Amino acid sequence: MCYLFDFFKNAIPRLRDIFFSRSLPKNYFQIKGTKAEEIVHELAIKTFLTDWCFLNPKLPNGNELCDLLVIFDDTAIIWQIKDLKLGRDGKYKKAEVDKNLRQLSGARRQLFNLNTPIKLENSRRAIEKFDPKSIKKIYLNSVLLGEGEEAFSFVEEIKNHTVHVFTKEFLPIILNELNTVSDFVEYLEKKEVFFKKNDFLMVIGGEQELLAVYVMNDRSFSRFDKSDHVLITEGSWEHLQNKSEYKAKKKADRISYGWDSMIDRAHDTPSEEYERVARELARPNRFERRYLSKAFLDAHIRAHKDNTHNLFRRITLGEGITYCFLFQDDLDQRKAMLAAICWIGRGKYPQNKKVLGIATEMKIRPISSYAFCLLDMPTWTRENQENTERLQKETGIFVNPDITYVHEDEYPKEKPL
Repeated sequence: MCYLFDFFKNAIPRLRDIFFSRSLPKNYFQIKGTKAEEIVHELAIKTFLTDWCFLNPKLPNGNELCDLLVIFDDTAIIWQIKDLKLGRDGKYKKAEVDKNLRQLSGARRQLFNLNTPIKLENSRRAIEKFDPKSIKKIYLNSVLLGEGEEAFSFVEEIKNHTVHVFTKEFLPIILNELNTVSDFVEYLEKKEVFFKKNDFLMVIGGEQELLAVYVMNDRSFSRFDKSDHVLITEGSWEHLQNKSEYKAKKKADRISYGWDSMIDRAHDTPSEEYERVARELARPNRFERRYLSKAFLDAHIRAHKDNTHNLFRRITLGEGITYCFLFQDDLDQRKAMLAAICWIGRGKYPQNKKVLGIATEMKIRPISSYAFCLLDMPTWTRENQENTERLQKETGIFVNPDITYVHEDEYPKEKPL
């Protein structure tokens, strides 16, 4: 299937300003209050994006299913949030903690065992019916607000299902550190495996200490695969924050938020087709978004400086997807050319079943128009290939392209003076 869309953004700052995110707050996610509904609101807007967040979904009888349901592709994340107070013994009331777990288990059962018909709705999407058959990964998250306990369990089990338990302190930490859907879900998945493998695990301090070990070991717990006992001491998170390579990574990641702004553009038009484009834009993790942002910005700067030609094209390869960037001033020609280069991109790199095209003007301007093209063709026939080669001969598109190989380190080393 192929989708081609265009729209206009009337108040876009200069492209370089967007890609370097000068207005991005120090913390991408901050908890401003302690009320559960405020937490849900910030989760939806700042982390998982509104299109895939459904606040307080309801059962057919009108009762609330959960506080937040996140649906992205084949993944469902069920959230339940409680504002609890410590008792005199310095602990939460077990009945209140267990109630949150039961609510999560109940929501999971309604969605995937009973197949209860659930209607999903948010501010961007029309009402749609939840399809449990489309979901392959399910995560249960319990957020306990208020002052934290001194000793705390990061995971709980209920009816053979793992529940991730987040505190008010840790929630903004993880959502600042893993602020894409893919990065966040990868951590939940590996954390579950890690806890099931280790009978004796002790973490002194909050879950941020565990997160630090995960980040410092290439987002993995594999170093503990042969360990009988695991002890993680307090101070790991602070140590990570002070490492020069970590600071260099955060600095290098600034440009990646330009890709986030591209997702926002696709989100601005509330239609099913744009959701598909936005979903493909949102699929890359933070490091991949950095690479894609650099590729797009570099291409746009080259197009901006080119006063000889009337267009500039670039192809960038991702995992399972090809990205086509086009810069051309004429809107009608741009739309047709974008469709053509996406089709050629599909044939030129047959290992990638999808092609995502982004087009805008040659010159970097405060006011810009954008077009998107999504080509999703799992099957590529000989006839398709012959048509592609014929189109290349007629148009000269990517017949003899200049090929550049780019290496990007997630933790860049500082260059010597």
